[in-house]
Amino acid sequence: MDDDLLDELDALPARTPEDRDRRRRSITTVGIVALAFVGIGQLTTAALFADTASATASYASGDVSIEANNQATYNLLAATNMAPGDTVFRHVGVSNAGSLDLRYSVSAVTTSETKNLSQVLRYTVYSVPTGQCNAAGTASATALASNVAVGLTSTSLVGSSANGYQAGDREIPAGASADDICVAVTLPLATTSAYASADAQVTLEFDAEQTKNN
Repeated sequence: MDDDLLDELDALPARTPEDRDRRRRSITTVGIVALAFVGIGQLTTAALFADTASATASYASGDVSIEANNQATYNLLAATNMAPGDTVFRHVGVSNAGSLDLRYSVSAVTTSETKNLSQVLRYTVYSVPTGQCNAAGTASATALASNVAVGLTSTSLVGSSANGYQAGDREIPAGASADDICVAVTLPLATTSAYASADAQVTLEFDAEQTKNN
């Protein structure tokens, strides 16, 4: 039986060099095609679906706004014909016209004068309602500032304009009613005739700042 198998193998035609080359080229082509498919698969896998979301918010700042008698600038009634020993009273309703809670201080400065009248005038500040801004109404009230001379440079009367809470600062929440301030100005009884027919222009200053985060 083995002899018959050998005879069959001998009968098969021998492969020529051309056959071997064709077979080699066919195998090489199949390998190149296979590698090409692998590359396409990798590119397809890298093309992922993607999406983006966003969130938008709107922000607005509040404001600090202080007013004297509901005005940014208010002219108090002038005092005339003061004699030594006289005291005049002027009420100021300090209000918060802004959207943020505030604290404020009060200072004063003499902006013009004759005969150096600021050297003798004295200022006392109370917190009493407008109907009590007089001698009787302030007689038993505790003064916020007492017997202060106001010269040609800004002079602190109540609190401080420095940032943050300072002793004496007054607070007004947003939307609250006005804070009543009563200023009493005295021409002392000991004032001499050297100051007769003199005058002085004085400005009260109300400096406000936010209380939140401060």
